[in-house]
Amino acid sequence: MFGPHPFASQMSGDQVASLLPEYLAMSQAFPYLQAGSQRDLIFDAMHQNRDIGRDIELTSVVANFICWDETGGHGGILRGGKAALPDILLTENFHSNLLRKDAARLLGRAIRPNYSDRTKQYLHSLYAGLSSKDPLVRCAYMVAFELHAADMIQSLWTTLVKTFKARPDDLEYFRGHVGGEDPAEKYHGEMTGRLIGELVQPGLNDRFLNEFGRAYRLSVQWCRDLLGTAARTGDDHSEM
Repeated sequence: MFGPHPFASQMSGDQVASLLPEYLAMSQAFPYLQAGSQRDLIFDAMHQNRDIGRDIELTSVVANFICWDETGGHGGILRGGKAALPDILLTENFHSNLLRKDAARLLGRAIRPNYSDRTKQYLHSLYAGLSSKDPLVRCAYMVAFELHAADMIQSLWTTLVKTFKARPDDLEYFRGHVGGEDPAEKYHGEMTGRLIGELVQPGLNDRFLNEFGRAYRLSVQWCRDLLGTAARTGDDHSEM
């Protein structure tokens, strides 16, 4: 439906330097948005004085694992077992901080997140989907984000390696997500995908696919917009 990912296109060093702070902003914000998406659901249950539905339990347990993974907890336990639990305080293992390190390696300098108006708009829209009271919409946004992330990270990894003539395995953020023989993003996609069978009732497939397409397009368009901004700031003579 969407063709090759926008990040698979060739980029100059200046374009990457403009794009990475926006990407870092998304990476930094995502686990907080995913965690916070449960807030509205529990307050609604409190307001209505009703029990938490199984649909909320299902999306919450997946969301909580994703947050645990994004903030370095899952990887630490895999490496060191339960004895590694105190090491969750080593916040340099947050995935966003691994990305900072990769960016500094490539650019030769540290970067800060850039919450531009476009990125803030994207993140607000993403939060609205992840926190929707409609379980079908929540499911669609969770599945779309994870499936898009796998394609986005792989495409950007390949492009960065070409642009900077870097060794792929030196980029820890990218290697951890989509590298090796058993990439983590594959399981993220499968985990969120299993929500479809649990939450999408018979007869609702078309509505789910419409919501999924809307959610996936949201992320792809953000990436396209970043490339457009990077082209304008990185090369005054480039053609859009």
